[in-house]
Amino acid sequence: MSTSAAARPLRVAIIGAGPAGVYAADILTKSNEVQGGDLGVSIDLFDQYPAPYGLIRYGVAPDHPRIKGIVNALHKVLDRGDIRFLGNVNYGMDLTLSDFRRFYDAVIFATGAIRDADLN
Repeated sequence: MSTSAAARPLRVAIIGAGPAGVYAADILTKSNEVQGGDLGVSIDLFDQYPAPYGLIRYGVAPDHPRIKGIVNALHKVLDRGDIRFLGNVNYGMDLTLSDFRRFYDAVIFATGAIRDADLN
């Protein structure tokens, strides 16, 4: 890592803002081992939808008590302010892996399945 890169937070892009992406962001921001714990991490969380939380928001009954608890936990992570959410971004169309590699030190893919899988 160059001197200029060492003097800034680690930049991480997370593609997918469902529970897996939000929890990955949460763990990274809480980690004391990122860059030796001194500079931390800067996270951008990307999703194809205009709002985060994936199927928790778009595919499950939101009034179910257990779902409300999960949504509240996810809200707390994004409400802290150290993670930036960028919605309406389609990976592969709006931005490619080359684009992400140019601007970020690391890229995490936390996308869900696009369609049902036939289990036979």
